Parts: sequence; C-alpha cells; structure tokens
Amino acid sequence: MFNYQILIISIFFISPSAISKPNCSPLLEDLKIVQSKLRAGYNVKQGEKLKVKEKKAKKLWWQCKNNKLSKAEKKKLKKRLKKRQGN
Repeated sequence: MFNYQILIISIFFISPSAISKPNCSPLLEDLKIVQSKLRAGYNVKQGEKLKVKEKKAKKLWWQCKNNKLSKAEKKKLKKRLKKRQGN
C-alpha cells in the first residue's frame, strides 16, 4: 500500500514540461558550428553573415531549451531528428 502512495505522489511531481520537452541537440550543434566559424578567420562580409546566423541559432536554441518554440519550429526540429536517425 505504501509503495502505491509513493508512486502516485511521484507522478504528481513529474513536470509536464520535462516530459514534452523536445530534443534541442541539433540546434545546439548548429550554434556551436557557427560559433567555431566565428572564432576562425573571416572577412568583414562573412563576419556579418556569421553574426546574424549566430544570433538566430542562439535564439532558436534558447527557445527550444525553455520550451517556447513555435509549432512550425517544433515540426522542423522533429523532421531533422527523424532525418538524422535515418542516417
């Protein structure tokens, strides 16, 4: 009887956002790639493009991490994960 009570109580403490949180690793990898390119040598035009890419990648990763992605972005992320698992 006591074990069932613990089980029921533990179910209430599981965060719904933790259960439904998407896998943000592809977005984090993209961010790391862009940041590594920024650390490498580049000209002014490339640097500006990389800064814009970094800002966008950081924003998407942060939204994913905080479970704030739009439905369209979640769909794209799921598609990328399926594609990655297929390889």
